[in-house]
Amino acid sequence: MASRIKGITIELDANTSSLEGALSNVNKKSKDLQNELKDVERLLKFNPNSTAALAQKQELLTGAVQNTTNKLEQLKRAEAQVQQQFERGDISQEQYRGFQRELAQTEQALQGYQNSLSDMQQEQQKVAEGTRRLTTFFDAAGTSVEDYAGVLNQRLVRAIQNGTATSRDLEYAFQRIGREAIGSEGDINQLRTALNSVDSGNSLQEVRRELQRISDEASEAENSIGDLEVGIENVAGALVAGGGISEAVEEALDYADLNTTIDISFDVDEEAQKTIIETIRTVESYGVDTEASLEGVRRQWALNKNATDENNSAVAKLAGTVTRAYSGVDFTELIQETNEIAATFKISNEEALGLVDTLLKTGYPPDQLDTIAEYGDQMIRAGFEAEKVQAVMQAGVDTKSWNIDNLLDKTLSL
Repeated sequence: MASRIKGITIELDANTSSLEGALSNVNKKSKDLQNELKDVERLLKFNPNSTAALAQKQELLTGAVQNTTNKLEQLKRAEAQVQQQFERGDISQEQYRGFQRELAQTEQALQGYQNSLSDMQQEQQKVAEGTRRLTTFFDAAGTSVEDYAGVLNQRLVRAIQNGTATSRDLEYAFQRIGREAIGSEGDINQLRTALNSVDSGNSLQEVRRELQRISDEASEAENSIGDLEVGIENVAGALVAGGGISEAVEEALDYADLNTTIDISFDVDEEAQKTIIETIRTVESYGVDTEASLEGVRRQWALNKNATDENNSAVAKLAGTVTRAYSGVDFTELIQETNEIAATFKISNEEALGLVDTLLKTGYPPDQLDTIAEYGDQMIRAGFEAEKVQAVMQAGVDTKSWNIDNLLDKTLSL
């Protein structure tokens, strides 16, 4: 980065110095912030709900915005001088172009940090709205999130309780709780509007009446779930009496909720949704729980938008078999790492899974799958072929050198 502006001397604040030297402090701070951000991002990849890591990311992004703004301001102040030096012939055309690239790169970096910070702030706003909506519902119904552990899961219940649930978690919880409360034929959007109306001045009593009305409308179509001829308790009966819907209807609603979640989480057509549901059910049959199956499959489709549904389904199912075969392998993490390995080695997802499977068979530690792509990228840039990378990984297993980082660092220094 500094080599772009090497040899350019400017005057800033009555002091004449090299531009490279004038920017040395902000460049050092920028490098330190980038290294910390990379470390935090790595933590978030495996624990996206970590409040500590998210707080650090926001703090680091704020620092990066401020630091990059300072650098951009210094470059802008130097721009006129550099232009004059170029016109006088004091600096070469190569130096002038280098300065222009440095300026453009700094502007792009600042925009990237600002976008990332804005995304985090929008997520925080969505989390606040989702939390407020659920809290209003619990207050109106006289219940708490623990009462819905049966339709959610303990992990999500805990996340909502301790404030680590994401906006997607909260939307999923709202959909599940809403279906439990008003029935499968109830209008979720009407429920959402009713709960949001508290912010517009409506009282909880008015919200309770609206919930009752929505539930009453839904009860008129209580036999519309397939061929099931069972009743659905309305919000008052189910919550006050402590009752619930029957097991048969629960199963039907689980399927409906999966459809709803896919509709929210995936930008696909109806035919693709059928493939996704079938894929999730297959992965579940390998022992992966529903939530992990859904998230892993969602990630596979999101990371491979240009691939066919059949191809994405095949990869997800294959990842499910690998997860089942090796203890300690996380399905969602495997999907993520497979895509990173494929991108690093420029191979297909299937070939990447084959590489992972081969390494796991030889005893490669499941908790170090992320090092394959991380160090593989470094080794490929250093001139190693993909086969050589695999051999290095296997060497670590053969020699019982479980600290693969040290092994690869040593290899790269050769």
